[in-house]
Amino acid sequence: MSVAAPKPRLVTPAFLSLAAATLAFFIAGGIVLPIAPRFAKLALGADALGFGIAIGAFSVASLLLRPVVGWSSDRFGRRPLLIGGSIVTVVGMLLHLVATDLLLFTLARCLLGAGEGFFFVAALAAAADIAPEERRGEAISFLSLSLYLGVAIGPPIAEVIFGAGSYNAVWLAAAAVAAVAVVLAFFVPESAPALTEPGSARAARGPLIHPAGIFPGIVILFGLWGMAGFLTYVPLYGPEIGMSGVGLPLAIYALVVVGLRIVGATWPDRYGAARLSSAALAVSAVGLAIIGLFNTQAGLLVGTLVFATGVAFTMPALLALAVSRVPATERGTVVGTATVFLDLVFGFAPVALGYVADARGYGSTFLVPAVLAAVAAGLLVARRGALERPVAVAGG
Repeated sequence: MSVAAPKPRLVTPAFLSLAAATLAFFIAGGIVLPIAPRFAKLALGADALGFGIAIGAFSVASLLLRPVVGWSSDRFGRRPLLIGGSIVTVVGMLLHLVATDLLLFTLARCLLGAGEGFFFVAALAAAADIAPEERRGEAISFLSLSLYLGVAIGPPIAEVIFGAGSYNAVWLAAAAVAAVAVVLAFFVPESAPALTEPGSARAARGPLIHPAGIFPGIVILFGLWGMAGFLTYVPLYGPEIGMSGVGLPLAIYALVVVGLRIVGATWPDRYGAARLSSAALAVSAVGLAIIGLFNTQAGLLVGTLVFATGVAFTMPALLALAVSRVPATERGTVVGTATVFLDLVFGFAPVALGYVADARGYGSTFLVPAVLAAVAAGLLVARRGALERPVAVAGG
């Protein structure tokens, strides 16, 4: 009777360094998360359109950079983008200190989006590089825990600092944590195959827009309106239903995602990314419908619990599916392509949902994304077989 070979090791010093840098980076972003909407609406007096533009500027900046960033990470390496993205984020946080009008605030948000665009693509591509092939989905799931831990840890810190201090105290705290990410990024080794593997040439790279990332990106475009609406409008919806702060629903959201990604880290590899993502999007749609239909604190908390259950598996499975269909030298490009659609969602949805909020109230900003998440689940079911086949790219 043969004994099954042990799984190749995933948790290595390189992976731990990457995860620590990613955690610090997204804690900094999490600190800003619940305060930025209040600052735009209350301190700067933004109307619905100005509010949506300022908050959405983060994703527009990432969108414009994402394809070039993905290609650059394959061509020039992951490490420079991790370090550079962290530095740009520190500068963007400090610019908040002098943002006395909506224009400067929007510029600061653009810098944060640019920094995230550099860092996020490089981190995901590096995780795929470092992980053994049969544990790639697990690696992306675990790395994304750093993002959601940041969302869990950052907002309560922000609420405490804001309650005891001011907007400027929040911006300074976020800048300090982002500076820690800069330092940690220097400890992440280079992992891009074009630079580290003998025989891999820099010329062996994919196009700026990779076909393997397009359909997963379309699913992201429909399916993640809920995340964009939740993170943007929960800070405004909470006070409307009697909450003094929204640290609790944001913490529930992040902690549920973290817990399920730990428990189900191997599920994208075990059950199939397309199947898992379609089920996750259906669950997300139910959670969003609960929040939108039951305009109470209990409705928000229960809906958040259900919604986060679906969110836990959507992005890791789709990204694992995309990178599994391309050569190692094209991973950054395919991640850049797929995440362009993430930026489209976070850039456009806050603006569109702002009009929905003005016309129908904040509860409706969750119902529209619920319908779109259900559509995304249907698209995955219809195209699951095609998604599980590799995509060839002609040329270099």
